[in-house]
Amino acid sequence: MKSLIILLFFIFLFNPAYADSNTIQDGGTTTDQQNLDGDGEILTVKSNSTLATGATTKAANVTGDSVSVTVESGSTISANTVAVFGDTTSDLTVTNSGTITASGTTAIDAKATTDATITNNSGGTISSNRNTIRISKTGGTNTTGMTIINSGKITATNGSAIFGTAAGNTATITNKAGGEMTNSDSDNATIRVGVNSNVTNSGSIKNDVGYDSIKLYGNNSTITLKDGGIVVGKIAHGAGITGSTLKMNHGVGQAYYYDIDGDFSFEDLDGNQVVKGSAGSVGQGGSETIDEILSYKSINLRNFLNRYENSNLFNHKGGWGELYSTLLNRSEDSNSLAMEYNLINLGANLIYPLENSNFIMMFEGGIQDFAKDYRITYQNISGGIHIPDNDKFFNLDTFITGGVTLKDGKRTVLTNTVTSGTVDSDSNFQTYDIQLGAKKNNLNIIPDIGFTSSMSITPTYDESKFYSWRNRVVGNLSIYLSDDYLIRDDKEEKLNLNWALDLRSAIGDDEQIYSVNGTTATYKPDNDLKREISLSASMNYEKYIFENSKIGVAYYGLLSSQNTLSLGGNAFYKMNF
Repeated sequence: MKSLIILLFFIFLFNPAYADSNTIQDGGTTTDQQNLDGDGEILTVKSNSTLATGATTKAANVTGDSVSVTVESGSTISANTVAVFGDTTSDLTVTNSGTITASGTTAIDAKATTDATITNNSGGTISSNRNTIRISKTGGTNTTGMTIINSGKITATNGSAIFGTAAGNTATITNKAGGEMTNSDSDNATIRVGVNSNVTNSGSIKNDVGYDSIKLYGNNSTITLKDGGIVVGKIAHGAGITGSTLKMNHGVGQAYYYDIDGDFSFEDLDGNQVVKGSAGSVGQGGSETIDEILSYKSINLRNFLNRYENSNLFNHKGGWGELYSTLLNRSEDSNSLAMEYNLINLGANLIYPLENSNFIMMFEGGIQDFAKDYRITYQNISGGIHIPDNDKFFNLDTFITGGVTLKDGKRTVLTNTVTSGTVDSDSNFQTYDIQLGAKKNNLNIIPDIGFTSSMSITPTYDESKFYSWRNRVVGNLSIYLSDDYLIRDDKEEKLNLNWALDLRSAIGDDEQIYSVNGTTATYKPDNDLKREISLSASMNYEKYIFENSKIGVAYYGLLSSQNTLSLGGNAFYKMNF
């Protein structure tokens, strides 16, 4: 009996493993292995405490079901081999807001588990020298139903951040915005998963040496790339794998290009067109909106001529000039894939009376700023002739102008081909346009009626990365009603109101052939983008400052069926030149 007691004492002395639930919170370092062999047991490490074992001892050894391991902020579980180990258990839950790390092999090994959940919160770090989170078993029972949710950092020096070898493993991995998953291995992807698995990324998944970022080793698995998430490294699947799907959910108009290895099905959840070279898409942006910008330009020209004709100095000797600024916003429409943008411009309109006509010059510069990392700056110069009461064209009020616009574009492309995960793509191009119009001026309460026809030609377009197109021709036809109301008119000042209802439609061939990284595709805009109804109104005020000269201001607004709101103002001065 005495010998038995002595034997039990030495067994306890040299095998100091603790069982059952435990909370480590003394702020120091505990070196004893924690055995969680009963169902529902809980291990918590908190209050800046550390659980650290050496040699081949696993820090937290889980063999019971429904076990929870929690590491709070500032606390650590570390080991040379495996920090948290679960084998053939069910419903294991690991929640980390501190640090879980292994210098030798694996930070968390959940081999052959069922329905395990690992949550790495913001500020939490899970790291190892080899495979950081292991979700597979080398043989026998597969790991199934694993869920990994990351908002912090999961890193591997070698191997994979999340490692699964067996094709029968299933896992759902969500890398949230702000979450980082990285590795530095030229033989293993950052994330490896098996059959019927799902990987969703809104954060950053990077293979720092440029090898695969995500690789599928089982059939019927899906990768979803969301928001502004970054992926660095090729997206691939293993030999003989089928049913692989890549989904993009970056928003309407966001440009992306992903290098793919394998036969994937592609789907853009926002409806953007995917070009299947690898997987690429580009918001047409400046190309898509050329016809709209033409329409707004013609409205600006018509309003300028209208203000001139309503001036008491109409057809007097000497020129007239005005400065203007406009702020325009178009909202996104996910049904028609209309891209959201803001347009800010500054310009000057000049007119000089000739014998039976007026010479027009227009200068404009502005920024078209799209919502999805795409901006175009431009400068335009146009000139033309305005003929009031054109006796060669049914005595209508007519005009014709032509001009050239120099444009500089810059967009950010999401791509897994560079170490930053994004690349800036620049463009420099020219657009030539011509506009002509005619208006019948009616008296009394009958509104004026008119039409405007516009055409724009862009001979060539090349971006520094991925995207190009050729010979883009856009045509517009607008029919409008307008009227003026004189509120005040005396020797010193004049005030009038104006409105216009404009119905625009694109005309001609609306298909555009373009390419993404050398792969050709055809873009055809939604019918709703080719038609527009706009209603504009303005108030014009002018005041004489000398006998033959005056100053004035105008305010105007525009609403359209393209979810467009525009507000602007003019300041003008009648001058002799």
